[in-house]
Amino acid sequence: MTEFWVCFSCCIAEQPQPKRRRRIDRTMIGEPTNFVHMTHVGSGDMGRGAVSNTTLH
Repeated sequence: MTEFWVCFSCCIAEQPQPKRRRRIDRTMIGEPTNFVHMTHVGSGDMGRGAVSNTTLH
């Protein structure tokens, strides 16, 4: 019985590893910069139509 080995590396490309996002923790997040409080929108405000589209930017 004869063994026959063939290398198919020319036909099969190695799959690239999916790029994983770096996990973010609290120490990586800084204070807000240039923060301007425009308006407050509560959960009940949207249902009543109390906030117009012009105030939400």
